[in-house]
Amino acid sequence: MVSTQELETAAVKRLSYWLKQFKKYPELSKRVLHTGGKKAPAFEVDLSICSAPKMVKINTAFRKKKTTTDVLSFPADQFFQEKGLLGDLVICGPVLVKQARDMDHDWKIELDVLIVHGLLHLFHFDHEKSKKDAATMLKWEQKLLGARRAAGLIHRAR
Repeated sequence: MVSTQELETAAVKRLSYWLKQFKKYPELSKRVLHTGGKKAPAFEVDLSICSAPKMVKINTAFRKKKTTTDVLSFPADQFFQEKGLLGDLVICGPVLVKQARDMDHDWKIELDVLIVHGLLHLFHFDHEKSKKDAATMLKWEQKLLGARRAAGLIHRAR
């Protein structure tokens, strides 16, 4: 069993890695940054790992769904996003571990899947908006996760 401390330590490292990966794609950066020719700032995201009961409270408060979920994204206001402060991600540790077990892969792979999915939401992708938006977000999940694309959340939902 993975500890919360181990999850948090790995999450910080993986988030840093994924923010650098996202920065490599100008088409992603343009979704949040409007620099007017100035050098683009580094991306910053606050990340929390929480328990299942805490995630139920958060999901109920913000989405009116009285259930746990794997990852929630809270985009910052445009003013902050233009300065590289993208928003917050909240990942439910127990759900992450269960999903990794259910998918028969390492929890670190599931952590990557959840971070990428959450970041795509911070970049204004929304698979719940329409089938077209879901297809676009799926394309980015696959592109970013590469060989792990079968583990992407949108791919699983199809």
